[in-house]
Amino acid sequence: MRDLNQAVSECIRELDALRVPYNKNVRFTVNTRAISRLGFCRKNGSDYVIEIAAILLDDRVDYKLGLKNTIHHELLHTCRGCMNHTGKWAQLADRVNSAYGYRISRLSSPSAGIIPPDLLPQPRYILRCVSCGSQINRQKQSAAVLHPERYRCASCGGRLERLK
Repeated sequence: MRDLNQAVSECIRELDALRVPYNKNVRFTVNTRAISRLGFCRKNGSDYVIEIAAILLDDRVDYKLGLKNTIHHELLHTCRGCMNHTGKWAQLADRVNSAYGYRISRLSSPSAGIIPPDLLPQPRYILRCVSCGSQINRQKQSAAVLHPERYRCASCGGRLERLK
């Protein structure tokens, strides 16, 4: 299990070296329930709370492209005018990527290859398109899971069936 505070300190040193104007009033927490997101930044008054998915602290996850990449992504949101993924945020992300070889982008997910497949949660529900065979994995029992006959495949418009 990796030390979140050590990784945060390393990321802060890297941002300081580039003179990135991130907010210094940040508290980090570990989210043990996160399945579909790796990190989350929330403004709380003049402070920020950054949640990091517990899965990123596993030793089998790439330290730089998993944990540190996510910390940088969320810290950049604390810069003034950077709560979205455009404009200034994108420019700062490009600057950090160029300087240190990260892959900070607008969106990343646990299934992006950063996390070994055996660490990823298995889907509770699986839908399949009868026409093209596309598989749709779901964790929650959504309307599409309950009534797949009412929905169509986003790729080809074919009928959906529930496998699991």
